[in-house]
Amino acid sequence: MNEKTSPLVVVGVDGSDDGLRAVRFGTGAALRIDGELLLVNAVDDTLMAGAWGVVYDPEVLQSAGLTANEQARDVALSMGLPEHRIKTEVVMGSPGGVMSRLSEVADLVVVGRRAASGLERMFVGSTSVAVVANASCPVVVISAAAHPDPIGGRGIVGVGLQTSPGSEKILQAGFQQAQRLGSRLEIVHAIQPPVGLFARKLSPAQLEEQVRFAKGGIEAIANEVGQAFPDVQYRVEVAADSPINELVSRSAGYDLLVVGVGDSGIPGFSLGGLMRGLLAHAECPLFVARG
Repeated sequence: MNEKTSPLVVVGVDGSDDGLRAVRFGTGAALRIDGELLLVNAVDDTLMAGAWGVVYDPEVLQSAGLTANEQARDVALSMGLPEHRIKTEVVMGSPGGVMSRLSEVADLVVVGRRAASGLERMFVGSTSVAVVANASCPVVVISAAAHPDPIGGRGIVGVGLQTSPGSEKILQAGFQQAQRLGSRLEIVHAIQPPVGLFARKLSPAQLEEQVRFAKGGIEAIANEVGQAFPDVQYRVEVAADSPINELVSRSAGYDLLVVGVGDSGIPGFSLGGLMRGLLAHAECPLFVARG
């Protein structure tokens, strides 16, 4: 691949409705940052010799990928992205691996996650998990659980903030996305009340004191980070609830939910239960930044 001279947005294309929603989001992002759009269909080579002796013709799979890419390209053109800023590729390899490698040269990767139910929904799509866990740049995940409204219509971006190292970078990403969308920013932190038979019980007054203390600390960080984004209005919300419940319930009112993922140094092992839960249940697109 030639040296990148302008911002690059990479979108995973698979012909699904979620994939086309990812194309629309990626096109909008490319338009906002005056960047290029790379539409990629990854042909999973494990399908070449599938279970029960089923063998798939690689030419058929590649033809299907070309068709999916052409459909995605038409969507990008219809949104006003110039033809010379749109590239398409059909690549052999696992979708998660392909998108993770491309993230090394991209400014943003966008993937869709097909709807699932039952146990499938609990474990989320393998592609989105692999990309989020291993990507070198921010990732946006869009699934059928997300509301179908155009991004920006609600006028509010949420950012889920923890008090761990790297939180300033996640908060900065939240401000950046709110600024790009012309939206307000809601900074959310949830304090998990003690649970379990042997957990130390807190009185309502003690729990409220923890909430006040956490809110003061986050407001101090937000005031410092927010100085670089004077046009972005924001507010801090701290609740005594499980983070997954708080963020999922609020996500229905957001255009975008910004969250962070750490780096364990072990590929595939940097996603905790909170991130996997948000990937499965968030009701708006999820912007995952590296902490």
